[in-house]
Amino acid sequence: MLEIKNLSAVIDKKQILTDISLKLIPHTLTAVIGKNGCGKSTLVSCINQRTSYMGEILFSGRNVSLMQPKERACLLSILPQALTAPHITVEELVKMGRSPYIDIGKHFTQADKNAVTQAISTIGIDGLKNCFIDEISGGERQKAYLAMTLAQDTRVMILDEPTTYMDMAYEHAFMALLDELKKKHKKTLLVIMHNLNQAIRHADRIAVMDSGSLVFDGSTEDCLGSDIIESTFGVKRYKAEDSIFFAAE
Repeated sequence: MLEIKNLSAVIDKKQILTDISLKLIPHTLTAVIGKNGCGKSTLVSCINQRTSYMGEILFSGRNVSLMQPKERACLLSILPQALTAPHITVEELVKMGRSPYIDIGKHFTQADKNAVTQAISTIGIDGLKNCFIDEISGGERQKAYLAMTLAQDTRVMILDEPTTYMDMAYEHAFMALLDELKKKHKKTLLVIMHNLNQAIRHADRIAVMDSGSLVFDGSTEDCLGSDIIESTFGVKRYKAEDSIFFAAE
């Protein structure tokens, strides 16, 4: 499984990440939370081998930086924060998730076609498959990209703030989809999140970043048993019936 060991990153002579160590637990959702600019997206970029770093990123004990891109893409699927809107159909986009399994000049196998159909069905966008990516809403586009990531068929899925462009109802439905991927499809999820309340509601584990460092890593229950969210974000804890939520004071 994915393990990050003593990860540090410097960009333009500025220290962005400092000694990050984090290990994912199989079939769980780990939410990475932190204020803007704390290094969350840089962490994803390092895992994606787009940003230079010191330290190690391992998958089942193997250093991912030593893997060929196709091999790495068969183990880890990464959905970045900034998504393009090409003039292709949803189905064509989802097919791109099968790229790691297809050699140049080879055609889709039946297994590839089945993976695409299943991903579209699982995410619930059958009615959008013939629509163009640049002509659907931001929330629908995010679902299409999630289906593409699912079609990649990796054990670990890494999503960088996937609900950024969604309204509250769409965000709730999207998080329910991630719950299904974890429970029914046995995916292991690392999700960068900006919504604290969605994080504590849906995550099994919470990783809190502050100024490029990891200041908490543990179960959601243990996180709520501390005051780390209040002290990091400057928010206040409230309780309504059996639910806990955080809001600005």
